[in-house]
Amino acid sequence: MSSTPLPGMKTDKSKKSGTLNAEHQKIVLEILEQECRKEEDGMFHSEIYADYRDELTKEEILAICRSDDPWDTYDDKIISAYENAEIECENDLLKKIKEEDTISEALENGEFDDDEITNFVRDRHTVDLPFDHFLDQELLINIIVNTGDQNTDFTINQPFASWDGRDDTKIDDDAAILWLARQQGYNKSGLTKALRNRENQGSKFLASMLSEVENVTTHMNALTFLAKMTFSEWFKLHDAIDREKSRNNQFHPRKSKGRGYIILDKNTTCGLYDPWNGAGGPLEIALDKDVRLPIRFIDSAWPDGGRGYSIEDIYAACSCIWDDRAIKEIHPMKMAA
Repeated sequence: MSSTPLPGMKTDKSKKSGTLNAEHQKIVLEILEQECRKEEDGMFHSEIYADYRDELTKEEILAICRSDDPWDTYDDKIISAYENAEIECENDLLKKIKEEDTISEALENGEFDDDEITNFVRDRHTVDLPFDHFLDQELLINIIVNTGDQNTDFTINQPFASWDGRDDTKIDDDAAILWLARQQGYNKSGLTKALRNRENQGSKFLASMLSEVENVTTHMNALTFLAKMTFSEWFKLHDAIDREKSRNNQFHPRKSKGRGYIILDKNTTCGLYDPWNGAGGPLEIALDKDVRLPIRFIDSAWPDGGRGYSIEDIYAACSCIWDDRAIKEIHPMKMAA
């Protein structure tokens, strides 16, 4: 138990213990009151504010999103970025305390040393860093869908490909393009006619799906939605994905448990994307209505470039194709689900 007297306690001032006496403690606390914000727990807080232009770099963002514990890595990045500012803030406060006349005289007389002041202040003072500032930073997120097609390296999303040369190829039931067509109200027969026979029945969705599939140039193409979201929103989505993945121990998402989902706006940019080879389709699938995407079907939701070649580099695309209205709702799995 510490022998340091609490403020207001009577002490024997004639006895020099090498620690701050009640008078010195009172002076220090008064300066802390003037310079800092006092919370209900008695701690004094100084605050470091971020410049409105302060942002995490792309490398820092990717390191956070790839981490096994993104929240901890996020905190570490902020702490590291403001380490010098935090030290400077504390030093300025200590300097002001040590320059107070009574404290300065006591230090000169050797009644206590610098460490006693520093330890007393650190026990009662903390510096708040701008963690929340970076939660508002916008990220360009590629949501890659896996409806079972990952088990074939996403090679089943371009049936009737020009290099195949066979007319009897069928659309695989695990293909994400078939899942999306069913989401939009079409059946397998309708999608097959659109892709093989070019019979789109006047549907913009089916016509755009044909164009998407016909214009891929590689064989590994995953259905991908592009969303612009804040770091705070990304953490919510990541935690929802992680919760469902930690509950399941198998490789087919259709067999996974968990009923979390997100709602994607019908105007969201989506299409076939090959980050492994740096290719893809036009990314111009025209949705008829909003998409209800089960979280268990999200293979990854990482910033552009986090999975391989970036869409920005492949298409020389501007950030406007990632829409901040893409994700309308996030519904995590209930714990008892």
